Amino acid sequence: MKKIIYRLIIVVFAGIWALSCTFKQPSKRPRSTNQGQVFFYLSCPKKPTFDISFSLSGMSFMNKDGEWIDVALDKRIRSAEIAERQVKLLEFYMPAGRYKRIKWTISEATVKKDKKSFTLALPQPKGEHLMDIEFSVLGRESLCLFGDWDPEESIFDKYLFRPKLNIRKQGAEITNTLVYVTNTDSDCVTLIDRQRDAVVATIAVGRAPIGIVATTDGHKLYVANSGSDTISVIDTATNRVTYTIRNFGYSPAELALSSDDETLYATNPDSDNVSVIDTVSRTVTSRISVGKRPCCILIDHDRRKVYVTNTESHTISVIDISTQSVEDTITVGLNPTGMLIHEDDLYVANSGSNSIYILDLPSHTTTKTISVGQKPTWLLSGLRERVYVSNTNSNQISFVYPDMDLVTRNVSVGALPSKMAMDELRRKLYVVNSMSEDVSVIDLPTYNVKRVIQVGRTPHGIALIEE
Repeated sequence: MKKIIYRLIIVVFAGIWALSCTFKQPSKRPRSTNQGQVFFYLSCPKKPTFDISFSLSGMSFMNKDGEWIDVALDKRIRSAEIAERQVKLLEFYMPAGRYKRIKWTISEATVKKDKKSFTLALPQPKGEHLMDIEFSVLGRESLCLFGDWDPEESIFDKYLFRPKLNIRKQGAEITNTLVYVTNTDSDCVTLIDRQRDAVVATIAVGRAPIGIVATTDGHKLYVANSGSDTISVIDTATNRVTYTIRNFGYSPAELALSSDDETLYATNPDSDNVSVIDTVSRTVTSRISVGKRPCCILIDHDRRKVYVTNTESHTISVIDISTQSVEDTITVGLNPTGMLIHEDDLYVANSGSNSIYILDLPSHTTTKTISVGQKPTWLLSGLRERVYVSNTNSNQISFVYPDMDLVTRNVSVGALPSKMAMDELRRKLYVVNSMSEDVSVIDLPTYNVKRVIQVGRTPHGIALIEE
């Protein structure tokens, strides 16, 4: 009986957490000017002919003064599992400064070949393996370190294990074909090269970033920091925060930009309003009261309207851009979240009623309802007149053919799928999975998940820069 009650409690809390517009408070970890954030990624670029596995029980970094900074780590690594893919070994904070050496402490290593396993001798002394690399950690900044491991060159004298690694820092490998992902509990944005589908860098922003939007020309990104009541402005040429819009006064969540990129709208779910920001002067010009816990925000550029889903009011607020005031309120299904405009219709995901409402524009009347997966949250207009739906409770993406009122396919992804972005040129769909802390890459012609990219903690928003 106790087990049943315990499982019910877990299900209830998971359902509450899954509602994507019930945003989490930022974690209470320290973050001062003398600390920087570091991500360490490990990859095995080519598939080895045999399988090496080893236990990594510690990692240390030597600063310019010869002092070692220890980082707690307990990880089992297998070459067969990371062959031709990238894994996140560790995410941590360390003192700002210059570093020149990395030390791995290896507690055990084996090799498996021809169905036989052999124990390997460890590096000496004490299983310590040293690697030289010079890098700097900056206070309140974020940095990625990348290790390319070659298992074929890691065994010496037939039994001695010494990992052959090429260590590099983020920088030169950053291209202009990027996907940007906000990590709410890591206070940063992850950069993914969409040609290789691999992490290439991170950018530290404010606390608890959620929404992210790119300008029309792709030169800037705006990131809503719900935990620090700010909006970070990222220059995509340098991939650095160039300005922070402060004195916001509210906890911004989702963002939308006008067609001329001069007006930025931000939903504030904690205060039931929308902030209007002049991007030229970088100031809040007005605030518009809407329904309870506003979530998604969408601009209809042709009709000069702004639509806002109000999750707890079960409504949509329609804002006239000319007057910057609510001109209409539409009642929809339970807990509306994501929206999109598709072929002159407004599609609304109702997470509480497992349905999509299709509203005619400009009359705002509901023309049809399509049943989808469990807790549909976000929508995206896709290829071949399809609409993509992320379903948080079933961990699936539904492919909807609206003309037939039909879900044509469901594809399983990571835990709690959130926002999506499509690379139309490469015919790939990127899905952010909040609980499994990764991004699924779906090959659209085959509907197969071709890659899983590990990012930061509690990822949510995603923006793709057009080429």
